[in-house]
Amino acid sequence: MKTSVAATLGAGAFTVILAAYLFAYATTVRDPVEWKTGDLIVQDSKAEEVLPLFAADGTGLTHIGMVDVTPDSGAVVIEVVDTVRETPIREFIARGKGKSFAVYRIDALSDEQRKSAVAAARRQLGKPSDFFLRRSWDALYSSELARLAYSDIGFDLGRMQKLSTVASDMTAVKSQFGQKWATNKDCEKRNFDQDQCWAMIAKQEVITPSNIVSDSQLTKVYSTMTEAAAK
Repeated sequence: MKTSVAATLGAGAFTVILAAYLFAYATTVRDPVEWKTGDLIVQDSKAEEVLPLFAADGTGLTHIGMVDVTPDSGAVVIEVVDTVRETPIREFIARGKGKSFAVYRIDALSDEQRKSAVAAARRQLGKPSDFFLRRSWDALYSSELARLAYSDIGFDLGRMQKLSTVASDMTAVKSQFGQKWATNKDCEKRNFDQDQCWAMIAKQEVITPSNIVSDSQLTKVYSTMTEAAAK
C-alpha cells in the first residue's frame, strides 16, 4: 500500500515537473536560426530613414546588416541607421515589415575570416549614414558597409551599378533626393543647382542590398520573406 502511494506521488511529481519544463520550453524566446559571425541579414525595413533608392528597386530588400555573435550580448547586428551602430538581433528583426528577414552566408569562410570581416565593420562604428550614397568612407549606407567589410578580407560582394539604372521609374527617388539636394557636399562644392546636382547623383555607382545578396558567393540559409524578395 505504501509503495503504491509513493509510486503515485512520484508519478504526480514527475508529471508536474515535466509540464513545467514543457511550458518553459514553449514560452522561451529562441533564435530562429543558428547565427554565425559574419552572416548578412536583410529585410524590408519599416524605419523612416530607409534610402529611397532601395525601396524603388522593387525587390523589397531595403536594409542589410552584418551579424556578430558576441559572448556577452549574443547575436547583434552591425548596421547603418542614423550612424553605424550595434543593434540587438531581435530589435533589428522587429524593424522589418512583418518581422520578416533573410540570412545569407559565405560557407567557405573560416571562423577567423568571419571575425575579420566583422572587425572591419566595427571599425566604422559611429560614422554617419549617407543619404546621398556617395563614394566616400566619411559616411556609409547599409549595403556599402557590408561590401566594405567583406572587401577588407578579399571578397567583393555584389555588382556596382549607376544609380539611375537601379529602378525603371526614378520619379519618386528624384523627388525625395530633391528635398535634400542642397545639403549634398559634392554639389555644394561645385555650386550646382538642383538639376545639375541630380544629374551628377544619377551617374554615381552604388551597391544595393539586393545586389549584395544576389552574389553567387552567398548562400541563403534562412528566410521568412517571400521568395521574390529573398532570392
